[in-house]
Amino acid sequence: MADRTILTTWNPVTRRSTELVVDGETGLPLITHSQDCKPILDANKRLANNFTGPNKEGWTLVARVPAVVWQEWSRLGITKDEKALNAVLQMRESMYLRTDDRRRI
Repeated sequence: MADRTILTTWNPVTRRSTELVVDGETGLPLITHSQDCKPILDANKRLANNFTGPNKEGWTLVARVPAVVWQEWSRLGITKDEKALNAVLQMRESMYLRTDDRRRI
């Protein structure tokens, strides 16, 4: 039996979709989130290519993370642990989230 969609929402600003479906096998409700991350990743690439160092206040924008990725990291507890967050941002798989010169943080 196929999943049955109960509700779908779309936010054109964040380009994020949330869907509530009833699982075809268990009959339990499932909430799924998806997001078109391409605009964020493209902007991150532009920022990284134009990175000139910290701003005049000494701050550096290190990364911009799509909401669905941040939500998953929150679920895993990564966002509450600075060492874990820094480690994830250092991973090769996360390089497209970085907006700086990708030095160790």
